[in-house]
Amino acid sequence: MGLIGGSVGLAARGAVGEILGVDRPEVLEEAASLGAVDRPSTLKEVREADLVVLAAPISRIRELLGKLSPARGLVTDVASTKTGIVREAERHGLRFVGGHPMAGSQLSGVANARPDLFRGARYFLTPTERTDPEAYREVSRFVQLLGAIPTAVAPEKHDLLMATLSHLPHLMAAALLKVASDISPEALSFAGPAFRDLTRVGSSNPSLWADILAENAPALGEALGAFAGAMAQLGSEIQDRRSMERRFREARRAYEALGGILVDRKGMSSAELAVPVENRPGVLAEVTTLLGSNSINILDLYVRHSNTERAALVLTLNSEDARRAQKLLREAGFGAELL
Repeated sequence: MGLIGGSVGLAARGAVGEILGVDRPEVLEEAASLGAVDRPSTLKEVREADLVVLAAPISRIRELLGKLSPARGLVTDVASTKTGIVREAERHGLRFVGGHPMAGSQLSGVANARPDLFRGARYFLTPTERTDPEAYREVSRFVQLLGAIPTAVAPEKHDLLMATLSHLPHLMAAALLKVASDISPEALSFAGPAFRDLTRVGSSNPSLWADILAENAPALGEALGAFAGAMAQLGSEIQDRRSMERRFREARRAYEALGGILVDRKGMSSAELAVPVENRPGVLAEVTTLLGSNSINILDLYVRHSNTERAALVLTLNSEDARRAQKLLREAGFGAELL
């Protein structure tokens, strides 16, 4: 009953029957007080539930699949790797449909659960040739009930996608930070915005990411091989200016194409707005209050430091709001540039 499990409970409330939770007593007490569960339960009892959602760490889910067998109803999970978990569920003969919501938060724990966490988010479901079609339809309906968009993909394809789009960037951040630190202990204090942007995910939860990467090692190995080949090719072309220009033009086109893919939860395309600010108390509140009071929703925000006195707030907004936000900020005395 953490962020994801708690959010599932809150989103499903009122649309399903009784919601049971399994976790440590103090966590369940908090979950119940927030309305994420109706009452505490046990693994033995939830074997009789219509639907069980496993929202535990990846390394625990395989163990839980064994403990749930035999289960009367449907079982699904929310883990970010799928192949091993799907195989384990099939080995135990469970009516199982693997799931992975592309939604989350930098905050963890049931205290940060939200009923709208999945609204408009992509939610991968990973059926195989052994998946009962009716089981898939039932889990798909449940995902839609949560407000998410179910998308079917094979478990192996899912894991390769995640290895490329999520897991490889985390390894790249760790590698870049090590290279810079090895060159000079002071190197990181000189880092500019580009380096900080590329390595931001290097501060992710170590135990969580060790778990994820170990579970997805085969797909990540494939993605690493492709990346190493691409880097070797680029390395051989560094002195060829025309080739490098072509490579960066191709990269720009690929990045610009993301604009059609990255949409907010209402289906609108997103845009980034950089707002240079002084490092002083209250400046973040000034910017967010200005936009909030004008009904402009901030989809995401991070701080890009240039030195100890100046920084840039990088705001992700839906495209329809971006120009209006830029105008409001400039009228309030802030610089604001669309990226």
